[in-house]
Amino acid sequence: MVAHVQERFHALDALRAFALLLGIVLHASMSFFLPIPVQDPSPSTTLAITFHVIHAFRMSLFFLIAGFFAHLLFHRHGARAFVKDRAKRILVPMTVGWMLLAPPTIAILIWGLTRSVADGAHVGAGDAAAAPQALPLTHLWFLYYLSLFYALALLLRGGFVAWIDRSGTLRARIDALFATAITRQLAPLLLMIPLGVVLYLDAHWVLWFGIPTPDHGLMPQLSALVGFGSAFAFGWLLHRQTHLLDALRQQWAIHLFAAAGLSVAGLMLVGATPPADVFVIDGPPSRRLIYAMCYCASIGYWVFGLIGAALRFCSGASPVRRYLADASYWCYLVHLPIVFGLQVLMMDWPLHWSLKFPLIIAITLVLLFASYHWLVRASFIGEVLNGRRYSRGQVGHAQAWRGDGGRVDGGHGEAGHIDGGCPRGAPLHKTEHEISASAPAASSPVAALAGVSKRYGGMLALDDLNFVVRAGELVALLGPNGAGKSTAIGLWLGTLETDSGHVSLFGGSPRDVHSRLGIGVMLQDVNLAPMLNAREHIALAASYYGDPLSVDATIALTGIAAFSGQRYGTLSGGQKRQVQFAVAVCGRPHLLFLDEPTTGLDVQARAALWRAIRSLRASGCSIVLTTHYLEEAEALADRVVVLAKGKLIAEGSVDAIRALVTRKQIRCTSVLDVELIRHWPGVVDVVREMRLVQVTASNAEAVVRRLLEADPDLGQLEVQQASLAEAFTALTQEAA
Repeated sequence: MVAHVQERFHALDALRAFALLLGIVLHASMSFFLPIPVQDPSPSTTLAITFHVIHAFRMSLFFLIAGFFAHLLFHRHGARAFVKDRAKRILVPMTVGWMLLAPPTIAILIWGLTRSVADGAHVGAGDAAAAPQALPLTHLWFLYYLSLFYALALLLRGGFVAWIDRSGTLRARIDALFATAITRQLAPLLLMIPLGVVLYLDAHWVLWFGIPTPDHGLMPQLSALVGFGSAFAFGWLLHRQTHLLDALRQQWAIHLFAAAGLSVAGLMLVGATPPADVFVIDGPPSRRLIYAMCYCASIGYWVFGLIGAALRFCSGASPVRRYLADASYWCYLVHLPIVFGLQVLMMDWPLHWSLKFPLIIAITLVLLFASYHWLVRASFIGEVLNGRRYSRGQVGHAQAWRGDGGRVDGGHGEAGHIDGGCPRGAPLHKTEHEISASAPAASSPVAALAGVSKRYGGMLALDDLNFVVRAGELVALLGPNGAGKSTAIGLWLGTLETDSGHVSLFGGSPRDVHSRLGIGVMLQDVNLAPMLNAREHIALAASYYGDPLSVDATIALTGIAAFSGQRYGTLSGGQKRQVQFAVAVCGRPHLLFLDEPTTGLDVQARAALWRAIRSLRASGCSIVLTTHYLEEAEALADRVVVLAKGKLIAEGSVDAIRALVTRKQIRCTSVLDVELIRHWPGVVDVVREMRLVQVTASNAEAVVRRLLEADPDLGQLEVQQASLAEAFTALTQEAA
């Protein structure tokens, strides 16, 4: 079961940035109570406590959000697109980042430790954490483990669905148990019970540091697999029932209160700073068990409390938070050598830690955000990290998580950050100002191709094409296979880039996410999640838009009430197309692309869809229709555009296109021999059906006069202009 989606995920976007930027604070504090990278002469118990608390929840919070958006991305785009997107968003930054950042980080770490020892600083409590073994993954270890969790999720889900739970019954029971755990506030404890067991039984557990940071070696460490893997799995399950976010929003205060209390209790047991012997805790053996319980429970309560607080206070769109979320990936990737370098350089400065620590943070953030804004955001690096290139003038955009883009943990599709997301084309949210700004003016085109050419290797798909779609019109885009129709639409959707010429969408670039917020798309080949019903699919799609239709209004518009509660996978082909249409229109699009929308529909369903299309057009929606049912274009289109071999060969109203063809249809009852008629001048073809003779003529007036002369008893005479289908055939044959 997957419940209706009511939440827009601005809050989780902000929380992901918060978790990453906290990592900078975490690492900047280390030299003030540990010899990493250097032992500062101005120690701080306050910073030690700050480190302890942040370190407890930060990465568990990140991995839970990662699991949430991984589920979204996988179920929206499938395994192949998921793997391709994750490889680009995680493996590339991890590999390139490690090669460029690990050497200077390790060099600075060695330099700092050498200075600490040379200056006589005590090195002991942090030895276990300071001496990496095997391959040093540095702070990029989280990308390595994220890759492992993605791979495990795909493998386990595939086996579970294929062999264990083909009917979905077991998954429904798991969902029910998970919902109970969330609503009864048991989830924080359940999340960390497995970790508590693993840590307590580990004789080499460095107690004060909690979950051991797995930053060395490629062999997965059990505590990290269990602790962070459990968080990832909880996020995966949470996205199956996003209505449970409402419960977390309501529970935020009590969760944070419990988290703070448990952290205080844990520090009272283990000490405010790392002890000399990091493997033991003073007192009876039961203190170790109590500490493990307090520490692990605090992780769960911090994670769910912060999620609830973010949902409570940061659920709205914010350009500033959007910008910080975009920048946070870059900042976290490159911060460590900067922080470590500043700590070593400032070691002997005669400043108190309360001045030195914020100075390190301030200098680091200035360098990171300046480099992001001026060197990364508008570059190919920004396109890899954020999923797109921004102009330097764009400070931020109010966007929501999608599973479209490509964040590392599966969230924001367009921004393409570490928390994952969907490939392009998935929806984001607009503010009211943005919605009104993107609405097309009646006098301006909503979409345009100006002198556009596009090649696929040696094949020319579009050849200097000029084509506009105006506000409030329905354009039928016709052409034989290979004419360039799909390429033209792909350019407007932002999934393709032109070789030459200019493409505009609502006056902007189709690569701009805000331009695409005004469109709806119903493609010919669509795969929707089979376990969701129509209501759930509509709710999910509608949640990406600023001013969508309600679920009930969408169902009424599209006429799918009779099967709106059935799982998508159980529907007939025609019913699936109707659900796809509902998903395409639920966001109140200003421009709607329909690709063969009535394929597989029966007569009644087709009539209902035609009514809905006419209603949308009457409300001001522009529509681009591609169809092989030319009677559909003839019935619906205000304007017809015919493409052949990448060129526009005809454009005009239905009547104007038909008038381009001089042939006409003559029907009558006659006893004349059709073979005799066939040889008359001006006759293209002739057929007989019983007493009815049908003549296709290039000079209809002359043929009618000869028919009347040859058969005075001729009756039921009717002359018609060529149909759109006949005109289309004639035009494309001429172009060939």
